[in-house]
Amino acid sequence: MKRTLVAFYDDQMTHHAAALTYYALMSLFPTVLLALSLLGLIGQYPETYTAIMDYARDVAPDSVVVPLDTSLRRALQNKGTAATTLAISVVIALYGSTGVLEAARRALNVVFSIENGRSFLRRKLVDVASTFVLLALTLVTGILVFVGGGFADDLLGFIGLGPTAAEVWSIARWPAALLVAMLVFSFIYFVTPDVEHRSWHWITPGAIVGVLLWLLASWGFSAYVSSVADVGAIYGAFAGAIVLVAWIWLTNVALLFGAELNAEIEREKELGEGVAPQDTLNRPAREG
Repeated sequence: MKRTLVAFYDDQMTHHAAALTYYALMSLFPTVLLALSLLGLIGQYPETYTAIMDYARDVAPDSVVVPLDTSLRRALQNKGTAATTLAISVVIALYGSTGVLEAARRALNVVFSIENGRSFLRRKLVDVASTFVLLALTLVTGILVFVGGGFADDLLGFIGLGPTAAEVWSIARWPAALLVAMLVFSFIYFVTPDVEHRSWHWITPGAIVGVLLWLLASWGFSAYVSSVADVGAIYGAFAGAIVLVAWIWLTNVALLFGAELNAEIEREKELGEGVAPQDTLNRPAREG
């Protein structure tokens, strides 16, 4: 762990996390709009949307939630609007998300000490495909987190499952959401950088530590904002935006720290295989 901390500092990962935060903010609204447009098309708007916003009000300041809620409701008034919004959101979200993944690639290439190995076209194709995979995993996580209570009882009853299934769901959905979040981290670590990994692993040590660190940092930051720091008095109308930026930055810090841990574990494997000690990994770059 000490080597991971040193490498994290030497590689200036907090600065890379800041770059990731910028691109994430640029793609946040169209990506959320894309997901909610899909809900509108399959008939789950406004029930699921309302449940999500109710939860958001419990964990985020009104200065963040209210403007976002107002804008999204205007864009999702009916299924016809949702279809148009979906088409527009796909283009904007893809453009923004490829910027996020490109920033993540630059950071992870530093972590794994690798130069660009794939062509520009292949990188963009990988980023577009990765966007849809990550969006699907995010939707799964959202369903696991937000579909509970009476809505879950009604849904499971509708498909013929009784109260026992609803009780199992209420317990199992939280660890399942945690596992999907770890899968998201593992997917980014494997697909995004230009390093040739040994093999695919569904869950990596870096993903486990990264997600747990993210949860701990989110809890600590939330407690600090609500109990210690008077963010509203300091930043006024910008308080909600500042809180959102800081939380996304903490998320990216946790993501990149997990990547550094994976790189250090890989370096230990190389030493065990007889590779001469060195500061960088001895892994080839992806080609194409």
